[in-house]
Amino acid sequence: MIKILDRYIGIEFLKHFLFIMTVFSIFFIISDFFAHADTFLKQHASFLLILSYYGLSLPWYFYQTFLFTILFATLITIAIFSKNNEIMAMRVHGISLWATVRSIFLLTAILSILTFFNSEFLIPVTQKKTSTIYTIRIKKEKKSEFYFGERKWLRWGNKIYNFQRIGSEGKVIKGITIFIMDRKFYVIERIDAQNAKQLTPKKWLLTHVIWRTFEKGKPIVTFKYPKRVFKFPNLSKVSEEAENQPKQMSFTRLKEFIQKNQKTLNKKTLNRYMVDLYAKVAYPFGGIIMVFVAIPFALKMGRWGGVSVSIGIAIGIGILYIILTSLFDYLGYAGLLNGFLAAWSVNIIFLLGGSVAFLSLPQ
Repeated sequence: MIKILDRYIGIEFLKHFLFIMTVFSIFFIISDFFAHADTFLKQHASFLLILSYYGLSLPWYFYQTFLFTILFATLITIAIFSKNNEIMAMRVHGISLWATVRSIFLLTAILSILTFFNSEFLIPVTQKKTSTIYTIRIKKEKKSEFYFGERKWLRWGNKIYNFQRIGSEGKVIKGITIFIMDRKFYVIERIDAQNAKQLTPKKWLLTHVIWRTFEKGKPIVTFKYPKRVFKFPNLSKVSEEAENQPKQMSFTRLKEFIQKNQKTLNKKTLNRYMVDLYAKVAYPFGGIIMVFVAIPFALKMGRWGGVSVSIGIAIGIGILYIILTSLFDYLGYAGLLNGFLAAWSVNIIFLLGGSVAFLSLPQ
C-alpha cells in the first residue's frame, strides 16, 4: 500500500512540476522574443535559427526557475490532496506524515542533483552557443567577444583588446592592450596604456601610452605618449556580460580559476567569485529546503483555499527568497560575510523555519 501511495503522490508531483516548468519556460521565451523581435525581423532570422536559439536556452531557463518550480509544485500537489481530503484519509489509515510526503522529498533530491549537473555540464556549453547564434548568425556582427575571469578580451574587426579591469559602467578601464592584426592574423601593431577614460561613445582618452609597430614579428618602431585619443567600441555591454561570466561558468571551472589566480585577484573580485562558487551548490539543493517550507503551508491552507491560495503563498515565499538572497549576496560581495555563509544563509534560514513548521505538524 505504501509503495502504491509513493508512486501515486510522486506521479502527481512530477505532473505539476513538469507543467509549471513548461509554463515558466514559455513565459521566459515569449518575454525574450518580444525583447528581441525587432532584431529578428531586421536581420531576417530564419525560423529554424530562432528555434535553435531558444532550444539551447532551455537549460538556462530550467536552472533559473528550478527552486520556484519545486515550491509551486509542492504547494499545489499537497493543497489539492488536502482539499480533496486525501491527506485526511491517509492519516485515518495510520499513514504518517513522512510516509505521505517522502516521495516528494526523494524526487526533489534527484531533481536537485540533475539541476546541479545541468549547471556543471550543459549550461556552460549551451550559453556559449546561444551567444554565438545571437551575435554572429542573427545580428551578423563580425566581432566576437570572450572573457575569462579577472581579465576581459574583446575582438572587434582586426583588433583584439585585452582589459585588466573594466569599471561597472564600462566607462573607465585600468590596464589595456590592443593588438592590431593583418589579414593573415599576424600582429602588426601593439598599443599598451595604463588607463583609459571614455570621452564619447566611441572615443577614449588613453594615458601613458606605448605604441609599437611590428614587421615579421619583430618590433621596429616604438612611440610613447603621455595621452592619446583612440576609437573603441562601446564597452558597457562588455562590462555587464563580464560581471555575469562567473555565474555562467561551471562549479569546477570557477573553482580551478579561483585556486589558480587567488593571489592576483583583488579582494572585491575574489569575494564575488567565492559567493558565486558556493551559490552553484546552494541554489540547486535549495529545492529540498523549499519542500520543507511548502508542505506546512499547503497542509494548513489547502483545505480552505486550494490552488489559488497556494499560488499566492508561493509567490510571497519566492519574493522573500529573492530579497534575502540579494541581501546576503551583497554582504558577501562587500566582504562582510565569507562566501559560504553568503551563499547558504538563506537556505539555512528557510531550512530552520521550514523544519520547525514541519515538525509542529501532527506526525
